[in-house]
Amino acid sequence: MIRKLFSIVFAAALITGCGNTGNKNVKSAPEVTDNGTKVEFTSLIEDPASFVGKTISVEGKVVHVCTHSGKKLFITGENPDIRLYVQAGENMPKFPMELLGSEIVVEGKLTSAVASEMSMEMPAAEGAPAMASSDTCETSKAMAAQPVLADLMMIYNKHEVIK
Repeated sequence: MIRKLFSIVFAAALITGCGNTGNKNVKSAPEVTDNGTKVEFTSLIEDPASFVGKTISVEGKVVHVCTHSGKKLFITGENPDIRLYVQAGENMPKFPMELLGSEIVVEGKLTSAVASEMSMEMPAAEGAPAMASSDTCETSKAMAAQPVLADLMMIYNKHEVIK
């Protein structure tokens, strides 16, 4: 009898304990690591202003590495039409061309592209202040025309290739 009761209690505990992940609709707070705040690309799109001036890390797919200067790249999240512009600083090495098509986590400080003293080398969106435009690649044009993140850039610290 005790053995049968134990088996029932064990089975019930196993069933209720497995797969209970809680409320899946709850948004988790950004994870803070030694390298800054880990931010989901979708969270960055939803409220980019809350991350300006902060060191963050974002995962995305590299859709462009600048062949002209080698010091900029663009990453995307789930929506390939929304890109984050990543600029390597003066003292940082060029991005390897092999990053193109890779999933990476990039870390850096998110800043306003208009307020940045660094040259973005991309054409301004219609009605936006003029910036240096020595590189007129299609990705830069698409970046300037997108509805969010167009006026932001990340000053790059480091990256890690995921796959």
